[in-house]
Amino acid sequence: MVDVEIGKKTPEQLERLLDELAEGIRNAKTPEEVELLEKKAKITRKLIEAYEGDKDLEQVGKLVEKLGDVMENLMGPLKDLLAELYSPDRIESMGRSVAEFYKTLVEAGMDKEEALTLTKEYMDSINVVKKLMEALGGVMGYGKEQGNWMKMMGQAPKKPGNDGEEGA
Repeated sequence: MVDVEIGKKTPEQLERLLDELAEGIRNAKTPEEVELLEKKAKITRKLIEAYEGDKDLEQVGKLVEKLGDVMENLMGPLKDLLAELYSPDRIESMGRSVAEFYKTLVEAGMDKEEALTLTKEYMDSINVVKKLMEALGGVMGYGKEQGNWMKMMGQAPKKPGNDGEEGA
């Protein structure tokens, strides 16, 4: 494979040329010779930098490819986990639990506004998956809003007022 061998020699050849130019600058007799050799040295340095930059781009490409594979391997099980955790039965059970919590507080004589505040805190505390998804969505650039992390998982967010319950 000729291309690979040339690719390996290219930086060495450029380095050698740069050394020769430096030697030429030291041995130059006129300012014009020095100026011309310095220009050639700058061009050679830029070629070396460009070559090194191309190697970095190759590494970035490989890294992005591997990262894509890792993300695919994570997203499949994560979607399955969310489907299980947010199944209609689980959601219904969570809703009953939250309603029962609120009802118990109000029946115990607590002010309805305070009971509502505590119920919201309770609801947030039992919905750990939502917090994890918001954090993951923030890391992946989807933001913290419910709609954004749901979009990340391929689900459409529900619009307020379409949940079938009256009042809030």
